[in-house]
Amino acid sequence: MIFSQSSIYLVSTNNAMTSTISVISNGGTFTLTSTASSNDVPAKFRFYNINSTNTYTYNVLRTIKSINTQGVNTATTYFCVGATCLPPSANTLTNPGDYIVLSPGSYEALITYFSELSTIGYSEIYYKIFNVNDPNDTLSFTMAYNPTLSVKENSRLIENVSIFPVPANENVSIQAKVNSPIEVKLTLYNILGQSLFVQKIKLNEGTFKKNIDISTLPDGTYFLNLQNVITGENILSQKIIVNKP
Repeated sequence: MIFSQSSIYLVSTNNAMTSTISVISNGGTFTLTSTASSNDVPAKFRFYNINSTNTYTYNVLRTIKSINTQGVNTATTYFCVGATCLPPSANTLTNPGDYIVLSPGSYEALITYFSELSTIGYSEIYYKIFNVNDPNDTLSFTMAYNPTLSVKENSRLIENVSIFPVPANENVSIQAKVNSPIEVKLTLYNILGQSLFVQKIKLNEGTFKKNIDISTLPDGTYFLNLQNVITGENILSQKIIVNKP
């Protein structure tokens, strides 16, 4: 499967992955089913500079949106770019000497790794490849591990989730039926994966409704994420269009 955006062209070289276009990013989502207690399972990619004339310098940013958690233990993830492998605690290359310089038509390897717990669960990891000299030249994608588990587990706690209106201009509302008390984290992201609004909310059984003021946001595409605070699993990720009259 191939995704491309601006000067960047991404190729998956993993036959075990499936992929679907996603509202989470401008690239897409790769889904995998993990195995209990598996270690350092790789997902392999190449990213190319497809500009025909210019050499560009690139970096990669990882954001952990949701991670499988059992008690005090969590699944782990890390990634390698070219010859540089980052520790699980690191989210991006910090040494400019490790940045990836690509001449027209050349490529570099990107490998993401995931280690699962003894009990499998849902994890969602967001990656963004970006031109360090041009913030608009990016390509992002999401790695979703065991996405069906997230739907099954969280649907017992919260259901009938809706976000409206679409498109929105001054406010956007989220409404849901809460079947059991739960603490959630509500996050609004822009298309670059930057969080613009974050709030933790303790929900009681019954109908939940929350209004978010978006009157100061420019027109464009945003993403609203609802996450179970205890398990770290996503309940909802939905695109929001802001279009002011």
